Amino acid sequence: MDIYKTEEEQVKAFKKWWHENGKSIIAGIVIGIAALLGWREYEHYAVLQAEAASTLYAQMLDAARDNDTENSSIYANRIIEDHKTGTYAVFASLMRAKIAAEAGDLEQAEAHLRWVLDNNSLAGLEHIARLRLVRVLIAGAKLELATTTLNARKPDEFIAQYEELRGDILVRQGKHEEARLAYKKSLANSSTATDTQSILQMKLDNLGRG
Repeated sequence: MDIYKTEEEQVKAFKKWWHENGKSIIAGIVIGIAALLGWREYEHYAVLQAEAASTLYAQMLDAARDNDTENSSIYANRIIEDHKTGTYAVFASLMRAKIAAEAGDLEQAEAHLRWVLDNNSLAGLEHIARLRLVRVLIAGAKLELATTTLNARKPDEFIAQYEELRGDILVRQGKHEEARLAYKKSLANSSTATDTQSILQMKLDNLGRG
């Protein structure tokens, strides 16, 4: 049985309901459409930003391959300035750290690598940045800080690289027995790459037999 007795009563009830609720319904529809259009606009903007960052990154790599450190740095700086929240900025900072380290500017290299650690969300890249930072700290004779940095993260699948650097630190500290153990652990966990194992074996041999 219908709730309303006649069609006229139903029409009057609908008009009353629409008068009370119509504006909020229209507003909801308008907001929904605006949100959809806004999201599509954002997606389009994100695609354009990613394409721009990718182009700059390719230009940075081309310059690096040509040993053009000036332009490589310029492109890296533009990536970080214009796309600082993206992964490309992390790669650009790694490049800036490399350029600074090769120029002997260890303080700048350290600063760039710390930026990567603070702004990167990818575990693999974090390990790469941390290992490079430790190398920079060792080169700058900041051995205690290098050890602290090395111990701040579990090595995961990078155990061979972590233990090799631990050995390097211990050698610089004159702790040859501990260094030998670290190198042996690194060798045991290293890949079968001949060059890698040869370098580790050479470091062990330089410590003498033990």
